[in-house]
Amino acid sequence: VQKGRLQNQLKLFEGSRIFDKPRRDYNALQFTLTRRFSKSLYVPGSYTYSRTEGNYPGLVSYSNGQLDPNISSQYDLIELLANHVGPLGTDRPHYIKLDGYYTFDLKKAGQLTTGIRFRATSGIPENALAAHYLYGPDESFLLPQGELGRTDFDHGLDLHVGYSHNLNKGMNLEVFFDIYNVYDRQGTADVDNTYAPPVKLAAGGVGGEVQNANPVSGGTYEDLIWVKELDKDGLETSTPIGRNPNFHNTDSRYAPA
Repeated sequence: VQKGRLQNQLKLFEGSRIFDKPRRDYNALQFTLTRRFSKSLYVPGSYTYSRTEGNYPGLVSYSNGQLDPNISSQYDLIELLANHVGPLGTDRPHYIKLDGYYTFDLKKAGQLTTGIRFRATSGIPENALAAHYLYGPDESFLLPQGELGRTDFDHGLDLHVGYSHNLNKGMNLEVFFDIYNVYDRQGTADVDNTYAPPVKLAAGGVGGEVQNANPVSGGTYEDLIWVKELDKDGLETSTPIGRNPNFHNTDSRYAPA
């Protein structure tokens, strides 16, 4: 019995050799422009195109919110590695930064400075997740990462106005105020990526039933309607998976300022 147990355990360890190797690649190209158009006008700006791709997000699991460095559920089960290759949770291809200020020389009355700060960035990838019969909610990537697009492109504008006056040599008094998020934008920070919750919604007064699903390897959105439930032993049934009515609705927004 002991020998059989150890041989089975050895097979499990040997099986880990066929797991996909973890990969997390960040590649970026940045263009920067800094120009002083005059003594009073200065404008720096940059555009960054970057991609963060692979199958391993790092020590934090963004899909299920697991904050257990080095002991997360990643790489525990080979069936859960499917559909992990793609844009990772921090992938934001486009990032624009633009700053600028103009100073009005009021001679003896002092100086008036106005400035802007503009930021714009791509949204994050959207996914379709389901529960696993052993590991629980949001462990199964039903579709490849990023298959369903991204959250909204986010942007914001801040303004600065300041007045300064020379009191004497070596001493200057300045009063300023800043307006953050001028047009009061609250962009989508994240959406509900849970396509199939671990428990179906109650119907007809009957309590919801437990449901799980395996990934649809290389699938598309059209394939989701064919996903079937798994029973408590991980075997596929003929029952269609129950869809989350809040799927891909806004889950959280950025702070207004």
